[in-house]
Amino acid sequence: MEKLVTEKRKRRGFAIRFILVLLVIIIALGSVLFALYRKDSEKNDAGSKGIRFDVYSDNKFVWINSGLAVASGAGTQLLSAKGDMLSSSSAMMQKPAITGGGDMAVAWSIGSKNFYTVSKSGAKTVETGGAVTNISMNSEGLIAVAAEESGYKGAVSVYNKKLKPIYKWYSGEGYLIDAALSDTGEKMAALTMTGSGSKVSTFTLNSTEQKGSYSSEDEVFFDIEYISPSRICLLSEKSAVFLNDKAEAVSNYNFTNGFLKDYSLDGSGFAVLAIGKYKTGEAAAIVTLSADGKVVGNINISGDVLSLSARGKYVAVLYNDRLVIYNSNMTEYKSVNDVANIKQVLMRDDGSVVMISNSGALIYRP
Repeated sequence: MEKLVTEKRKRRGFAIRFILVLLVIIIALGSVLFALYRKDSEKNDAGSKGIRFDVYSDNKFVWINSGLAVASGAGTQLLSAKGDMLSSSSAMMQKPAITGGGDMAVAWSIGSKNFYTVSKSGAKTVETGGAVTNISMNSEGLIAVAAEESGYKGAVSVYNKKLKPIYKWYSGEGYLIDAALSDTGEKMAALTMTGSGSKVSTFTLNSTEQKGSYSSEDEVFFDIEYISPSRICLLSEKSAVFLNDKAEAVSNYNFTNGFLKDYSLDGSGFAVLAIGKYKTGEAAAIVTLSADGKVVGNINISGDVLSLSARGKYVAVLYNDRLVIYNSNMTEYKSVNDVANIKQVLMRDDGSVVMISNSGALIYRP
């Protein structure tokens, strides 16, 4: 009899232990599923509603520290990563453009005589005097405005984060195209067009005395950027030229038998170029170049590149059927197949990507 009771207790004890183990497994599985759900939900900072902005055909976008800045012919907006409206302003911009750096974005209309700041503290209008050719910013929020100037062929005005002018350089030799600031905030490079080609002049912001110059005959450069504290990248339809801060040529990458289709100079210490075999048609390769102009990565591609963006150590490329995030050496980091209606991507420093459609945006977190 005692043996029978003992066996029953054993069976009952085993059953209890089995039920307890089963409960532990169920709880653990539930925790895992909840964690996966939460992780998947966090891939879109804005939740199910996304980031919603006013829809205009001429919308231009840039990502700054506080969120997505938008410029259009009707004005500006700033929306947080969660989709909250941080600021909004009305402005007439016939040819809207926008750039950003740090906590601020700047919007302007090409040829206008003012620009508009976009930040959490609201929008401000700054008069420039001359018609604006281009505006650039560094990561610290300094603003370089290239504009027409009476009696000269243009002038570069540099503003600090409080929108106070701190530097001005007048161009007497070539028509001013663009200007770039180093992220350290100590150096400026101006790109001008002369009768024979292009010229770059470099300066420190504590002097108007030219530090160095670079001239290129029969080649017109259209963009200039500091891609490291002491390296400048110039772009033309034929090549990418890399200069030091004295405007001395360090290297030259020619698009041999190729044509530039798209590019970004916003990577951390590298440039990324999409190059096609023909003047019309699809890109055939994507190349990344170091601050010294050396090839870091090179891949052959097929299909249209709809949008390309670099930031930090990553490159985002939107194709017809997918989004691919690459490391700076063009090895694949992550990819997304669900890109229906996405028309533009903005890479962020942390490896996440802002995916923009006609009516809103989502943030993909790998």
